[in-house]
Amino acid sequence: MQPNRNVGIDVVKASAVLFVPSVHFFLHTYFYNTPLNGINMFVQLFCRMMFLICVPLFLILTGYLQANKRPEGKYFKKIWSIIIIYLIYSVIAILVREFYFQDHKDIGEWIRLILLFKANGYSWYINMFIGLFLLSPYLNILYKGIPTKRGKLLLIGILLFLTSVPELLNGKAQGFLNFPDFWKLLYPLTYYFIGSFIKEFQVTIKTGLNIFLVLLFGIASATTEYLYANGGKFLQKVGYYPSLLVVMLSVSFFIMFYRCNIKNRIIVKTISLLSILSLDIYLASYITDLFVYEYVSEHFPHSQTKIIYYSPLVVGATVTGAFILAYLRHKIIKIR
Repeated sequence: MQPNRNVGIDVVKASAVLFVPSVHFFLHTYFYNTPLNGINMFVQLFCRMMFLICVPLFLILTGYLQANKRPEGKYFKKIWSIIIIYLIYSVIAILVREFYFQDHKDIGEWIRLILLFKANGYSWYINMFIGLFLLSPYLNILYKGIPTKRGKLLLIGILLFLTSVPELLNGKAQGFLNFPDFWKLLYPLTYYFIGSFIKEFQVTIKTGLNIFLVLLFGIASATTEYLYANGGKFLQKVGYYPSLLVVMLSVSFFIMFYRCNIKNRIIVKTISLLSILSLDIYLASYITDLFVYEYVSEHFPHSQTKIIYYSPLVVGATVTGAFILAYLRHKIIKIR
């Protein structure tokens, strides 16, 4: 393990990477085709909304960790480690899809899918992150060029108005509410600058209030979806990653843990290893999900209200498999 690691940041990163297969559980089972009725489905809905913050947490972490990067050759060269890791898991995914799942394509088509970030089904994030990585030093210049805390808050507020408010409110009030949404896809920058702001000002919230806010935003998100569904299927009325409620939940969760201190060495080492391997685990989880959910489909109940009781076993299996694959890559193919 690397000395002087920030344990709190590792906790956030480890949480984010564990939330990925957790939220994918709902994608790969029957959640989105099951009516939202009763306490069982409300609890599942709450969990789904909590786990959805996985990507926002990674984006806030990027702003936090990249806040002092400058546009230098040694920085831009680091992009190759990300690309190589992506290629490794794309090739593994191709081999698994071609030879085990009989998803036959010619070499040209597989290469095309790699270039489209579709050979590994979860690699859309790499498609986005490459651009964010390359822009980070210039985003830092913009951010540091704002001389006051108030000015930086104004920047974040404007981005929230452009990206988060329309995601949450557009189409509500019987279609009456509509805010400008042309810039909605800029939401990674919203999270990035929030991370930069937290890094600079070391934002804190009292523990009791922080826990309350996490629960408040999580329950508010779940309740909103539940009420809009009105006994029917999930409608995604809260929105996705850009949504203001998702932003508030993500920021509250990040602030709750990013400065935490853990004394137990075994726990610290475990969390640190998950943090170090987070990108690997994320990409490897696509491969393990293919196997795990094939088995789940054949052997587990086809009822969402019943299969949820197996979720710790199912998610645990895909996390364990992804961790083993990630650890083997880390030991056999040294990249970073």
